[in-house]
Formats: sequence, structure tokens, C-alpha cells
Amino acid sequence: MPQTFYEVVWIFLIYAFIGWCTEVSYATLDAGKFVNRGFLNGPYCPIYGIGVLIVVVILTPLKNSLLILFIGSFVLTSVLEYITGYVLEKVFHNKWWDYSDKPFNIKGYVCLKFSILWGLACSFIMLVIHPIVMGFIHIIPKTVGIVLLIILCSAFFADCVVTVSTILKFNKRLKIMGEIAGKLKVISNEIGENIYENVAEAIEKKEQFDGTYKEFKTGFTQKKEKLAENVENRYQKFNNSVQLNIEKKRAEYEELSKRYKELSEKKIYGHDRLIKAFPGMHSIDNEDSLLKLKEHLMQLVKNKKNQEE
Repeated sequence: MPQTFYEVVWIFLIYAFIGWCTEVSYATLDAGKFVNRGFLNGPYCPIYGIGVLIVVVILTPLKNSLLILFIGSFVLTSVLEYITGYVLEKVFHNKWWDYSDKPFNIKGYVCLKFSILWGLACSFIMLVIHPIVMGFIHIIPKTVGIVLLIILCSAFFADCVVTVSTILKFNKRLKIMGEIAGKLKVISNEIGENIYENVAEAIEKKEQFDGTYKEFKTGFTQKKEKLAENVENRYQKFNNSVQLNIEKKRAEYEELSKRYKELSEKKIYGHDRLIKAFPGMHSIDNEDSLLKLKEHLMQLVKNKKNQEE
């Protein structure tokens, strides 16, 4: 069990790094290529560091009982994963992982399969890995260890700031895409309604003209022609106004479509990395926009693969 803050920080960083290696290895085997997994950009997954640290602090006195060690690891890590998923969703409006398709899950944040794996992994760590880690920490000269911790922690906190900024910009991108998609739908409906109204008005004007024409057909040629000209002029003005409005709407639609395409296809490293790192991510507010980004990213990967072949 860690006795000092110095040891606590080292334990957190070491297991955060080991967790990142585990995630990357799993993703590489699954996808057949390197994937930088984890919430942050650097080689560490904080949830692993925190999870193992909690298990070490709470369960070290009970590690002689394998059953209690497993059950305790199972419960503690599951609670941590649930709280982490819930908090991240509420803060960033994205569900970063989703176990909803797996049996015995709780709101998609945790599931029985991975909770069992967490329990087994932490039991193994406590009995085999952790003594080695503590031995490594103790052989590092204290002064060297403190300097390394300052450097590593500075990089870690800088990464946290950059990642939060990236996520906020990512959510803003999704929001703008959602707003544009909404406007495109409204304009499309308006164009359709204008065309319908134009046709309906034209039919009505034609019927009025036909009625007037029949009424003055005999004996009132001059009056008939004047009335016909008046109706025709009014109809032409109306038609020109509608056509102009439709053209404006179409131009606006094309401009918004162009902007939407640019946003969905723009390559931004931090945004692409988040999508690759969390393939099961869902957006609470702009799921359609996120699906569009995922679709484009998958198409890029497919095109690259075809080129390599």
C-alpha cells in the first residue's frame, strides 16, 4: 500500500500507462492497426490509474482472500467505470462508450463481461504486478523520481487542457452541423411549398381568367383584352416574385450544403482521434452530425485501404 503522496502519484501514472498499453493492444488486435485509445492524447488512460489505485488502497489488507479480492475489484472498478461514464456524458454531452448491446449492462456504462475482466485483471495486478511496480518505484532515487514526476505531471495536465479544448471544439462542430442540417430541411420544405403555392395560384388565376373571358366573350373585345392583360401582368409579377424567392432559397441551400460538406469532411486530428479512440461514442445532442463524421472517416479509411491494395 502506498505510504506517501509521492508513491500515490507514481502508482497512478504507471498504471495509467499500463492501461493505455492494454487498450492499444486490444484495439490493435481488433482493428488490425494502431489506434491511440484513451480520453487523452498522451500514452495514459487515467481511469486505469485511478481504478488500480483505489483497489490497492482499499483491498491491500484483504488481498490474502482471493474471493474477496476478486469481488472487491469487481465492485470497485464497476462503480468507478459507471461514475466516470456518467460524469463524462453530463459534462461533455457525449457517451464515450456504450455497452447497451451487451448482456447484463447498466445503462450502457458497465456490463458484466468487462466487470468480470476488471475483477480478474485487478486481482492479478494485486498478487503479481503490484509488488514489482512498488519495487521499481523504490529503486528510483528520490530526487530523480521527483523531477520525473514534475515533468510527467506537467505533460499530463497540459494534455488535459488540450483535450478539453479539443472536445469543446468538437462539440461545437457537431452543433453547427446540426444547425445547418436543420436549416437545410426548412429551406427544402419552403422551396416545395413555394412551388406548390405557385402552381395553385396559377391554376386559380387561370380559372378566374377563363371565367372573365367567357363573360366578356361576346361584344366586349376591348374590355376583354384589357382585363386579360391586367390579369396576365398581375400573374407575371406574382410568378416573377415567387421564382426570385425560390432562386434565393436555392442559392442559400447550396451555400449551406457546401458549408455542411466542408465541416463533415474537414480533417482535424483531435476530432478524428476521438472518433477512432471511441468508436462506440454517441452524441447526446447531435447524433446525426456525429454519424456523418464517422461515415466520412470510415470512407477515408476504406479509400486508403483500396489505394494500398
